[in-house]
Amino acid sequence: MLAISYTILTHTLETKILRDRQTFVQLIAHLVADDLSSAGDVVSYYQTFQTVHQVLSAPVPQIAAQNWLNQIYYSHPRIDGMFLTGPDGRLLASVPSEPALVGTDFSSANWLAAARASSGPYVSRVHPRSADGRRAVDLVGAVRAPGGSVSGYIGVSVLVERLGRRLSTIDFADQTQ
Repeated sequence: MLAISYTILTHTLETKILRDRQTFVQLIAHLVADDLSSAGDVVSYYQTFQTVHQVLSAPVPQIAAQNWLNQIYYSHPRIDGMFLTGPDGRLLASVPSEPALVGTDFSSANWLAAARASSGPYVSRVHPRSADGRRAVDLVGAVRAPGGSVSGYIGVSVLVERLGRRLSTIDFADQTQ
């Protein structure tokens, strides 16, 4: 009787622990997805925004792009950076501003091919952000001209540490970290 009780109790506890872990992982995935999806919505909106295409087509797109980003960036509280590049992945403008990188490749190896092929925002792998070396993920979308050609790319950065701070505010249980 003791052996049967032990076997049943052990199996029940193991199942509960696995279910609790699965719930924990699902909660974390939901919170991260919520942040990334709101950032993706920003990219999706501006991908088709006519003003972005006009900015990218301007005679001196670097100045127009920096002015436009400075105007709209602060109306999006859940993103940590924003950038515009040309069709080749060369930086036109960014917030935080990086004047030394304007005209150079903006880590396009992380996102260019996938963003070109995607109709929506592409989520890059986690990498150090060029402005300050903090770990970030970029969501990048192609801005297409009326004929379908790529005018450039708009991207937003989300810092991994901000996601971690949000997760750390959740009280999961005693003695958890």
